[in-house]
Amino acid sequence: MARRSILSVPFSDEFLAWQVELRRWTMTERRGAPHAGVAPLVTVTHPGFPLGVTSHSIICGILPSPETLEAKTAEFRELYEANAAAGSRAIYDRGIEYLLDYYSKPDGFDRSSITTLLAADSEIVRALRVEDRCQLVFYVFDLHDRTNVGRLRCLTLHCRAELHESGPVWENVWWHNTLFHGKVDGAVAVQFHHQATWDTVFGKLESVA
Repeated sequence: MARRSILSVPFSDEFLAWQVELRRWTMTERRGAPHAGVAPLVTVTHPGFPLGVTSHSIICGILPSPETLEAKTAEFRELYEANAAAGSRAIYDRGIEYLLDYYSKPDGFDRSSITTLLAADSEIVRALRVEDRCQLVFYVFDLHDRTNVGRLRCLTLHCRAELHESGPVWENVWWHNTLFHGKVDGAVAVQFHHQATWDTVFGKLESVA
C-alpha cells in the first residue's frame, strides 16, 4: 500500500533546471536515449544483504506540476492511442516531438519529487516497502564534456519513497513510460520525495540550497 502524506523539500532551482534541460537535450541530440544524469543509483537499507544495503540504477522521471498532472497524463494516453495502429516506431517518434515542447522550462514541473517505474517484485521495491528512506546518487563524470548538461556532478539526494500501484501518479508515470517502452504489467511507480541534497564530488559533503 502506498504511503501517504510524506513531506518533501523543494529541489534547488539549479537542479530542477538541469534535469529539465538535460531531458530536452536528450530529445534533440540522442532521440530520447537516456543520459547518465537521469540514471541515479538508489541505495536503501536492507538487513541481510552484504553491508546492510541494496543499490540499483534506475531511469528517473520528473512529474508535471500537481495542478497539471492529470491533464498531462491524458495527453500521454491520447498520444499513445492516436498512434497505436501505426506501431511502436510511430508512437516513439510522436513522443519525441511532444516532449521537445514538454521539456521547455522548469516552471511546469513538480519541484520536490522524482519518479521511476519498477517491477513490483524487484529487489529494490521489496526493500522500499520495508524502509522508505533512501539516497539517490546522480553521478556525471565526463572530463571532456564542458556543456552545462554534461559537466562534472556528484549529487546525493536524501529521499523518502512512496509506492504507487494505482492513482494519478501511477497513471502519469505508466503512460509516459508506455510511449517509449509499450504497456507493461506488474509495475509500481516509485515517487522519491526530496528531503535534502548534498554535493559529494571528490569526497565533499556540502549542503545544496
